[in-house]
Amino acid sequence: MIYPKKNSIFERFFQLFVTYQLKKQFYRIHLHIEGLPKDKKILLIANHSSWWDGLVTFYLNNAVLKTDLYAMMSEQGMKDFPFFQRIGAFSVNAASPKHTVESLRFASKLLEEKKAVLIFPQGKEEHLEKRPLTFSEGPAFLLKKHSDVEVIPITYYYTFRHDQRPELFIWIGQAVFYDSAKAREEITNTLSGAVTAQLDHQKQKIIHENDEEFTVLLKGKKTLSEWLTWWKAKVKE
Repeated sequence: MIYPKKNSIFERFFQLFVTYQLKKQFYRIHLHIEGLPKDKKILLIANHSSWWDGLVTFYLNNAVLKTDLYAMMSEQGMKDFPFFQRIGAFSVNAASPKHTVESLRFASKLLEEKKAVLIFPQGKEEHLEKRPLTFSEGPAFLLKKHSDVEVIPITYYYTFRHDQRPELFIWIGQAVFYDSAKAREEITNTLSGAVTAQLDHQKQKIIHENDEEFTVLLKGKKTLSEWLTWWKAKVKE
């Protein structure tokens, strides 16, 4: 297993780098918050449809959530991008039950220390529109051990609208109610259902351009169409 080696100086510089990249790649990043995590054991669960999800969560945590965040990441991903280790990632190898249990035990230790833990329960990137969202039982394993954990669902919806670059809509939902006395399969279904319902609700708002509940978290760099519009206005002056 690959353990995290957080480095606060690296995190500060990396936040600047991620912010620059997000501004470069996205026209706007929008945010809606139903509830912020409180000072307790926090498990963040999110849908996983894009390579950007991990970096966006890192940015979101530093800009909004401000928790001491650790994230479960595939072992191969950490080998490919070892810098994630320095921002709080730790590995999981889903092909090895032994390694998976080791990773979950480490996550359990982090929760006990009141660290925030992020898990993408789908375990891999899947198409944004794929239904149902299939979750692993990893989060349920943790909730059976920690009945006092606050589970916060985060959903990411990437889309093109009226501009040259894509936009991202982020929804941070209310804590999910679960019964830790239930079987892991039932808890998993509860979590999957909550994230799916939130994502579909968010999708409908975006499709119908009903975005008044969102605020702009980050504005990207000007697009070519905006520069052309500006130039056209200047020529007419």
